[in-house]
Amino acid sequence: MNWNPIVIVICILLAVFAVWKEVVRLNKSRLLPRIVASIIAVAALACIVIPLSYQIDVNKQDKNEALLLTDGFSKDSLIQYKTEKLFTLDGKIKKDIPKAIQIFDLGDLRSDSTITQVRILGNGLNKTELQQFGGLPLAFHPIPVKQGITAISWNKQLKTGEDLNIQGIYQNTLAKKIKLVLNGLSTGLDSTIIEAGKTAPFNLNTVPKNSGRNIYSLLVLAGGDTLEKESIPVQIEHAKPLKVLMLTSSPDFESRFLKNWLSENGYAVVVRSAISKDKFNKEFINIEQFPLDHLSAAVFNKFDVLIGDLSVLKTLNSAEAAALQQDVNQKGLGVIVRADSALKSDYWMQRNFSSDRLAVKDPAPVSLILQGKMALSAKLNAGIVYINNQNNIQSLVSDKQGHILAASTLAGAGKLVFTPLNSTFSWVLGGNKTDYAGLWSLLISKVTRKLPTSENWTVKSAIPTLSNPVELLLESATIPSDIQIEGGTIGPKQNAFIPFEWLVKYWPTSAGWQSVKQANGMLKWFYVYNNADWRSIRALKKQADTKAYVIQHAINSNVTKQIQEKATITVRKIYFYVLLLMACAFLWLEARFR
Repeated sequence: MNWNPIVIVICILLAVFAVWKEVVRLNKSRLLPRIVASIIAVAALACIVIPLSYQIDVNKQDKNEALLLTDGFSKDSLIQYKTEKLFTLDGKIKKDIPKAIQIFDLGDLRSDSTITQVRILGNGLNKTELQQFGGLPLAFHPIPVKQGITAISWNKQLKTGEDLNIQGIYQNTLAKKIKLVLNGLSTGLDSTIIEAGKTAPFNLNTVPKNSGRNIYSLLVLAGGDTLEKESIPVQIEHAKPLKVLMLTSSPDFESRFLKNWLSENGYAVVVRSAISKDKFNKEFINIEQFPLDHLSAAVFNKFDVLIGDLSVLKTLNSAEAAALQQDVNQKGLGVIVRADSALKSDYWMQRNFSSDRLAVKDPAPVSLILQGKMALSAKLNAGIVYINNQNNIQSLVSDKQGHILAASTLAGAGKLVFTPLNSTFSWVLGGNKTDYAGLWSLLISKVTRKLPTSENWTVKSAIPTLSNPVELLLESATIPSDIQIEGGTIGPKQNAFIPFEWLVKYWPTSAGWQSVKQANGMLKWFYVYNNADWRSIRALKKQADTKAYVIQHAINSNVTKQIQEKATITVRKIYFYVLLLMACAFLWLEARFR
């Protein structure tokens, strides 16, 4: 919105009022100087509020580029540039390079049209800062990250009993090996080694013992020296006991071991195994018994996950099949389908999962790759059937040859997981409970019925820090009110295209756990890092943002130079502050000594 007309109208009314006050004053001495001083004071105030600029003709040789120094730049790199226009946003850089001019708004560079290009040295700027350039062409000379963590991710929200899985890439340019240690409560929980001169991925795991908000540490050690210590904030919630219904064609080993594992881990399990036509063996574990001879919508609605043999699901009568499909599509029931040897079918649970067979009849056991884990599992007899890769499915489990052995897809409000694996119990027989738990925890987590929520908070900022605004996204069915962050109230901005999305910007004043909540809403916690945390990751993010800006605005460079033959010069506001001060001083002194 252009406020200039409103400011002008207000100042005109103010000037008229000031002149009228001087005219009606009984003492008429120095009337004209008083009127002039009043008008000058109001005019100076208006010029302070309204930015004034003028244009001058400039020659091409008068044009120049400016250097913007950002963190990470090399002093030696300044030798190759002859420009005297050095700028920085960083006070520390200003101390090291006294001739650099510290600015607080990048728009100052944009408003000086004698600057046709800004050359950025160092790690660059973030998206918020780059927006202030308003399309001004940039040249960027990033400094390569020579040592440190160059990629990192971990699951920040966990349920009790779930693994904390930290994955990343470390670049080691030292002549000695590096040790990465995951620390919790001053105790080493997991570690790995990065060899000298290598860039390698790493994976650290632990099962958190304490629920609530926890902060783990990732230590980078070189001999007896600590090169880095980074914070790993994690929130662990108490897991809600899930209810699982198993429909099996017979009480085989796979079903028996799965039932035992589910019950041992606190799941409520109901198993219905076919004995003969219309006769079933039923087991109820951690749950009260109820009639199960006939499946209905009321029965399916009791459970969060259904694990069923494909052959059993296909033979449900029409009423049971309709009730199951309705509960999946409309109420979000998740289904894990244990496939048989049939490769293709028009059955709605198999339609999206086209399968194929290996060329060999008796394949050797293979190691599996589970989604979210870098380490391979122990070897398993995976059988000869695998799932073909398709656009509408997500691979969850595969082997090293890329054969998909478990995949998921959407089915209305619910999800389906399809897997031909039918001998995972052999892991348990071999004493390998870790891979068994990892596989079935993954499959169950992908299909669990999600409870409807009226709101959802997401932290959009990758690494929230004290030096930058934190962006929070609220998805709400109703208009949010009284959003509170650390005792302060902040107004959200609605997405013009997605009306249920609201953006909240917040400048944190302290590091650590912060909370956000709207009136009658859920309390959402997020973590704000210190400015010294995750330096290498944040530097790479700035470099990526700056490179993207340079590419996006490179086409407009020549056009910008052509239309800037007339230079726009912004009048400094200091002049108007001086005029205002002088006018007010005259009026005060005149009234004081009249």
